Amino acid sequence: MTGIVTGCSKAALTDNPPPNVIAITPAGAATGSPAATTARPPRTTPRPAKIRHHHAKTRPGAHPSHQPQPSTPPTTTPPTTGPPTGAAFTESCPSHASSGAAGCGSWNAGPSSGQAPGFAAGQKSSSNLLSVNQDPWTGGQGLQVLRADSFQHWSVTATDTDPSNAPGEVLTYPDASFNYSQVDTAASGYTTPPAKYDLNNITSLTSDFTEFMPRLRRLNAEAAYDLWLNNWQTEIMVWVDTSPAKDRNLADDGMTKVGNYTYWGQTFGLWRSGSGITGFYVFLLNHNERSGSVNLKAMLQTMVSLHYIPATSPLTQIPFGWEISDTGGRPVTLSMSRFDVTLQN
Repeated sequence: MTGIVTGCSKAALTDNPPPNVIAITPAGAATGSPAATTARPPRTTPRPAKIRHHHAKTRPGAHPSHQPQPSTPPTTTPPTTGPPTGAAFTESCPSHASSGAAGCGSWNAGPSSGQAPGFAAGQKSSSNLLSVNQDPWTGGQGLQVLRADSFQHWSVTATDTDPSNAPGEVLTYPDASFNYSQVDTAASGYTTPPAKYDLNNITSLTSDFTEFMPRLRRLNAEAAYDLWLNNWQTEIMVWVDTSPAKDRNLADDGMTKVGNYTYWGQTFGLWRSGSGITGFYVFLLNHNERSGSVNLKAMLQTMVSLHYIPATSPLTQIPFGWEISDTGGRPVTLSMSRFDVTLQN
C-alpha cells in the first residue's frame, strides 16, 4: 500500500507569504450561481464544540492497523512564482450573510474545454468542475473578501470574532475545490459520479498544496483538506497547518483518537466523531507544513481497512482551504499559490 507525504521545503517554514494576489475587477471573470457551482448541501448540522461534527450512530470500531511505508515519496515540482493566467474576480461576503447572498457563493474557475485537471483520463472539462468558494456555512462570520486571478492563485481577507455563545466555532471555510459531484450532471443526469470515481477504481489520488497563514497569536484557524465521499455522507479532513490559537487536542471537541499512522516519515493522528459512512474524521499532521504533497488514496485506503467507509465509496468533492474561527476581530489575509489533484484509474 502506498502512503502519504507532506514534504516541506525550508522556504515553506518562513513567514514569507506567496506572491501577492492582485485584486482584479470581475470583468471577464468566471461566473456561477452560488447554488449551482458545487452543489454542496447547506451545512446546518448543529456543532456544539470547536469543529463541525456530523453525528452518527456509533458502533465498535476496528483496531487500527498501521500501514507499511513505501520506500520514497514522490518528487514534486515547486510552484511557480509568477501570477497564473485565468479568470479574475473580487467578491465581498457581508457579515453574517449566508452562502446564497451576493458575494458569498462559489465561482466557476476551471477550464471550459480539454482534459479536466484532477479528473479521470478522458473527462471533458467544464468550468464548474473547479471552483473557488467563500463557504460562510454557519452564517456567523464577519466580512470576508476573496480576491483571485485563478483557481491556483487567490487570497481571502477575513475579519472574524469568536462568538461568546459558541467558543471556537468554525465560522467559515474559504476554499478551492475539485467538484466530482458535477461530473456530467447536465448531460447525463448523474446524482453521483460514474464508477471510475469510485475509490476501488482509482489507482492513484495525490495532491500538492502551498498556502500561507500568518502566525498571529489571536488567529484561530487551520489549513486543511475537507474530503467528501458517498454523495455528501462522509467527511474526512486532513489538517496540515494550524495557527497559534488552534486547539490541536481534538479530545476537547469530543472526538476519539483511533491511532497514529506514519507514511513516508510523516505521522498523522486519526480522530473520529461517530463511525461508519456518516462519521466525521480528521487526520491531524503532528507538525505544521505550508507546502507539501499528500497521497489521498492511501489515506482513504486506511479508512477502508478500518471499516469506516466502503471500498466502493465514490468521490464527491476535494476542497482545500482554511477553517476560520477567530481573527481577533481584525482583518487577516490568507493566501494560496498552489493546489493540485492528480487522479489515475
